[in-house]
Amino acid sequence: MSKVNQPPPYQEYESLNHDHNVQVPVEQRRSNVPEDFKYSVTISACEFEIRQKFMAKVYSILSVQLLTTLVFSMLALRSKGLQLFIVNHMGLYILGIIVSLVTCLWIAWAPRRELYEMENEISDPLVAGPSNGTSARSENIPWYCLSKRGQYILLSLFTISEAYCLGSSIMFVPQDIVMNAIVVTTVVVIGVTLMALSGKFEIALESAMSIYYWLNLALLVMIGIGISFLFMGGMGSKMNLFYGWIGAIVFTVYLFIDTQLIFRQMFIGEEIKCALSLYLDIINLFLSILRIMQSSDDN
Repeated sequence: MSKVNQPPPYQEYESLNHDHNVQVPVEQRRSNVPEDFKYSVTISACEFEIRQKFMAKVYSILSVQLLTTLVFSMLALRSKGLQLFIVNHMGLYILGIIVSLVTCLWIAWAPRRELYEMENEISDPLVAGPSNGTSARSENIPWYCLSKRGQYILLSLFTISEAYCLGSSIMFVPQDIVMNAIVVTTVVVIGVTLMALSGKFEIALESAMSIYYWLNLALLVMIGIGISFLFMGGMGSKMNLFYGWIGAIVFTVYLFIDTQLIFRQMFIGEEIKCALSLYLDIINLFLSILRIMQSSDDN
């Protein structure tokens, strides 16, 4: 009787599984993949380790962008040959503006490819078969949705175009003013980032979105003023100084809010969008500080 109640040996249990073709799902075999990466969740809902990895990715991408921009800007400042090339090929400057604008908007507004793949799997789970899963899922995804590789390609084009345009814009500014602006921008960025990441200065999400609304409004006003003075022959020294201070304040607050919203509104896999947003804040902050120092030097 006791022999009947004993469980089958381990080898016999394995053979029974193989006889019935029992297969463990791929998702269950990937025990080393955190569950957070399998669903559309914000970074704030993830574990601490995943948040740290996401932050490392964001600031690694941002560091490469800033380093690329810095290297080209220094070359444009010190190389007479490069300055002559830029002056003789102003069409490249206009092309750089167009490319940076298109790639920036594409990265920022393109829907997430993972959402379409998830919808396809939910609507038709059999479509993800081993033979035709990738091709079947790709047919229902719009062309403008970017894969991870496509995002990196567009980000590279954006960074190169932005570096070229920035270097072309500052190549005739005195080097001491540019270096001072870089130092001040670095100090401000580090200070604002540390404040935003610390819990002492955390802002409620509703308040952050309200501030974001007013920042966007201020940015539109600044763009309108800049375009108006462009057709009026340029700004005077005092107006240029005032415009620089307003820009410095606006983009400093932008940097603070964007740094906090990274972990509240962004999803896993959107580190490229986060790096792009922070990069734009830092570059515009640098240009505003450079404008202030130029105007002060002229005065």
